[in-house]
Order: sequence, then structure tokens, then C-alpha cells
Amino acid sequence: MLVRKARLVTPVLLGFAACALAQAQTSSSTHFSVGAKVWHADWLSYLPATYSGIDAGGRPALGDSVNAVEGRAKTNVLPQLAILHGRFFASASHGRFSTDFPVRTSPLLLPTGQTLVSTRTDYLKRRESDVNLGYAVTPELSLALGYKDATESRDVSLGVAPQRTPLLNTRVRGFLLGAVGNFAVADKLRLYAQAGYGPARLKADFYDSGATLKTRGRYLIGEIGLSYPIFTTAQGMAATAAVGYRTQTVKTDSYDGVFQERRDLRDVRDGVVLSLNVSL
Repeated sequence: MLVRKARLVTPVLLGFAACALAQAQTSSSTHFSVGAKVWHADWLSYLPATYSGIDAGGRPALGDSVNAVEGRAKTNVLPQLAILHGRFFASASHGRFSTDFPVRTSPLLLPTGQTLVSTRTDYLKRRESDVNLGYAVTPELSLALGYKDATESRDVSLGVAPQRTPLLNTRVRGFLLGAVGNFAVADKLRLYAQAGYGPARLKADFYDSGATLKTRGRYLIGEIGLSYPIFTTAQGMAATAAVGYRTQTVKTDSYDGVFQERRDLRDVRDGVVLSLNVSL
């Protein structure tokens, strides 16, 4: 029986509402903001795997495989909620993601000692939640501290064994430090930009071997775009729409003892993002 182990890194999303901050960050009253972020993005993932077996002489044998694979582009909706009071704000968001990673060549080490080259497809499902606390330093610049909790499950199928098999579950927890700015461009049109960085700890549970592995990760997130207020009522309700481009890179240390060589890997997810926030 082959024991398959794949390293999984998890991307993260910094979810504080930049558009809502532009509406109410200088007010002394309390405002509530609800909205959604629609993100159409590609996902590039480095998918390493270790295949272990027995060679023709009965000795343990090990083989590494690393593939940089472009996942299928998907569109996801992330609901968001924010509370703003004066210069302080708190926000929360939740997202669900899924994609497939087709690997054209994936070597398998057979019990006979031979190497069989097959195809492989990894099926990824991810859920993430985050909360953020922040402070508006100036009307144009705010700082935020966020906490991320995400879980991922991955199944795999091989060209020589097309049945879908559970591979591993991964959980990531970590803090992110972020900054968001918004600046007037023309009339009511504003340019916004946000960035976040933070370390985290990852834990992966493998189905076939029962092994639990831990490692550390580092996340870098950026978004830039334009926002525009759609309407404002006399009762204080306002809506803001935004369009931009978002990218996130996840660099993760190799799990100790899994690969023949130390591998520091990264995932990149980027694409167009649309946002709508309503402030009450």
C-alpha cells in the first residue's frame, strides 16, 4: 500500500471593511455596516507529495514530487459585518472556497521499485473566518489587528486510481497586522489600498497514515482599487461600491520529516474583487 502525503498551505483573507471606514471613521456616533465582497480569482499552488513503498529488494523506498499547479478560477462571495464608533472599528467575515488542482505528471513508486508516472487531481475545500479590531489614525489611514481561523480538506484522485480518496485536513490559526488607506481622486471617487501580514501555525492530519504534522506560515495580502458612494440618505444610511484587484501569498515552512529535502513553499491567489457596503 502506498502512503501518500501532500503538503498543504493555506491562504488567508484580511476582511476589514475599507469602504465603510471611508464613510464613518471621523464620526463620534456608532455605525453598523453590512456588505459582501465578490472575488473572482485564480489559485496557484505548489503541491508537494511524498510517496513511500517497498522496492524490489524489500527495502523501504521514498520519492518526492513537487508541482506548481494553476487551480481552476472560481468566484466566491464573502459576507462582511462591521461596527464603527468614532475612530474605532471591529469587523468580521466568513468565506467558503473550493477549487481543483489538476497535476499532469505525478510519479508513483511501486512496490516493485519501479516508478509509474500518472496524473493526479487534488480537490480543495476551505472555510475561513476572521475578526478584526482597528483604529483610524487619520481620516485617510487606519490600522487593524486581525485573527484568522481557517480549515481546509483535500481529496485526491490518480489517473491509475480514479476514485476520490480523502487525503488530509489542515487547520490554520494566526494573527495579522494590517493597514488600510483611502484617498480622494476626483469628486467622490476615492482610491483605497490595504495590506496585511502575519505569522500563523498550521496543523495537518493525514487520513492514510494517521500522522499529525505541524509547521509555521507567513501571509502577505494586498488589495488596491477605487470606491464610490452610491447614495446617502438624510437618516444617515449610505452605500459604497468598490472595484479592485486583490492578491494573497502564503509562504509555508516544510513539515519536518516529510520530505527528503527541506521545502519552503508558497500559494498565490489573485483576481478582481467587487465590494458593496451599506452603512446604517
